Amino acid sequence: MFNKTQNDRLLIGAMLTLLTVNLVLLFWYIFFGYQVQFHSDSAAKVLLAREIYDTGVFFSPDWNYVNDDLWVLFGHLFIVPLLSFMPAGFTAHAVSGALFACLILYGVWLVTGLSNLLIWRRLLVVAVIAAGISEYMAENIFGQVSYGSVVFFCCYLVFFASKYITTQGWQGFKWVSFFVGFLVLTYLSNPSRATVTYGLPMLGALVWLVLSAQVQNRRKYGVLIGLSIIGALVGSVLHSNVMMGLSHVQGASNARWLPFELVLGNISLTLKGLFALLGGLPIADASLFSKNGLYSGIRFVVACLTLLLIPLSIVKAVQSACASKQLLALFSAFLFSFTLFIHLTTTIPDMVDPIGSSRYLVPGLVLCIIVLLMSPLKWARPPILVCSVFVVALVYISSGLITYQIASLTTGVLAKPKQLNITKRHFIELLESNGLKYGYASFWNAGALTVLSDEKIKIRQILIHQGLPVPHRWLSSNRWFRPSAWNGETFLLLHDKEVDLVDWTKMQKLGLGYKKKLILGEYSVFIFEKNIALYLPNWDTRYEKPAMFFADKNAFSQIGLVIGEYENARFVAEKGESGALYHGPYIDVEPGRYRVTFDVQAERNVNGVIRLDVVSAPDQKQFGEKTLNESVEPQVIEFTIDTKQIMEFRVWALGNEKVVFKGVSIVRLPM
Repeated sequence: MFNKTQNDRLLIGAMLTLLTVNLVLLFWYIFFGYQVQFHSDSAAKVLLAREIYDTGVFFSPDWNYVNDDLWVLFGHLFIVPLLSFMPAGFTAHAVSGALFACLILYGVWLVTGLSNLLIWRRLLVVAVIAAGISEYMAENIFGQVSYGSVVFFCCYLVFFASKYITTQGWQGFKWVSFFVGFLVLTYLSNPSRATVTYGLPMLGALVWLVLSAQVQNRRKYGVLIGLSIIGALVGSVLHSNVMMGLSHVQGASNARWLPFELVLGNISLTLKGLFALLGGLPIADASLFSKNGLYSGIRFVVACLTLLLIPLSIVKAVQSACASKQLLALFSAFLFSFTLFIHLTTTIPDMVDPIGSSRYLVPGLVLCIIVLLMSPLKWARPPILVCSVFVVALVYISSGLITYQIASLTTGVLAKPKQLNITKRHFIELLESNGLKYGYASFWNAGALTVLSDEKIKIRQILIHQGLPVPHRWLSSNRWFRPSAWNGETFLLLHDKEVDLVDWTKMQKLGLGYKKKLILGEYSVFIFEKNIALYLPNWDTRYEKPAMFFADKNAFSQIGLVIGEYENARFVAEKGESGALYHGPYIDVEPGRYRVTFDVQAERNVNGVIRLDVVSAPDQKQFGEKTLNESVEPQVIEFTIDTKQIMEFRVWALGNEKVVFKGVSIVRLPM
């Protein structure tokens, strides 16, 4: 029989072997396998890194941030220095992902060391997380790294706080400084998200410990509470100051409460998402005794065990005598509870896709799994609990082959070196073979194809709005859509459904007849001789060239009639009609000096016939105004703005004479 020391060495050796295997699988996934799943959300960090590298500005005023998220300590940070010797392609993304994976796993290692856990147990926990647990979990933690960064911050915040609590003397100052610094970074990134993800869970855990800890520890907990509030305030102020000079788009952050009936419906959909994250969704129609069916059944049971064991393990950890373990368990419980509550009761998750929306639960679930795997394994306790923890750990630690899509239970080996999504590869080959280098497509094709082609083809994201392509500024740079961004041929890559939305007659009248059309399955590529940004309105938000907005059927009017189409269209208000003959076009305009020209006509009347004004939306701040007794030629208003604004130009018919309005143009003036 082996003695205890020999047993420990064997267990450490076994765990090191499993960890090494899982790390190999993980890095294969990051550098090769993830190309199959790679999408434009993942590509955004690479494109932002390119923007920072090209402009030399970390928070580029041309970049359009989303949901008030300022990416600070994120994957793009590691990509920027790589661009001095490699393209902003998938390899750069993979290098960044590998570095972040190391930081995440090291964070897991640190928090498992906060208690008296044996080395082999700590290695087991890290090996389980490295295995990815499920393809959905792995994609969010190590593939896209979006929620992996949250796990990273959570682990390090808990570690720094715990080290401060358990360290005496001046060493504590070092740890509390790291704690406050990291907290400031999280709030600088996004105060709302940081409050739910870091601030409230940490405050909840600390307040709980203040009310239950021994007297000599309460002072340190109180210091952490105070510093947490200060760090949150400092980070929030910094965020507000930085955002004032940047462009941002609202999305999921504009959340609303759900009615009670939808909350009830969300419960089952959220449970489906949780089982997907844990790899426990049954495979529909799989034979019960096939390899697929048996493995699916095992994963379903393990997912059930995980969800049952998590609250038990948290209660046990909170009842332990280890303050650091208590803090980790309470923080994990509060984080998971807060995100679960928001997931069930608000519009933030899109429950049309409950599995995709379950990504919001990833950080809390991962931390709870860590607490579960750190549970005491004493056979004196009910053996069913110990056996259950072992089963959960065994299944998760051995899940890497399936999680990272290296092997399939039905078809054997799937992995191939440098494998790539077949559809995207065909797109790249088609565009390259036709010598195309710059074009436009929907969000989900544009960024991913740009990065996967190693920037040999640059594709910018657009939407089809009112029959015309318009920039989709979500996680994009305004520089991409300026006429100066590219000289020469451009193309539109459109799905058949998007093709039907384009008003090709309107495109022709704007001088945008395509010279060639390529077809690939359900997609078409329309090739144009010049950059279409030269001709399309509302693309260049600096308006270095005049942009004309016609009074056609798609324009906004409260009175009068529209006569004609396109450049021949006009709004007509007869004598006696008063009100807004035109208001719009609600365009983004960057800081600068501008001239707005109204093509409007009206006969003379001493009591006034037209009032023109230029205002911002939606606050209606006025930047220029004219009241006219007649108009026989275009009317001009010049204005200056210091910050980016949504601009509205308005034509008011005063009712004293007939008014005819044909359109309005805007152009940038030298400062």
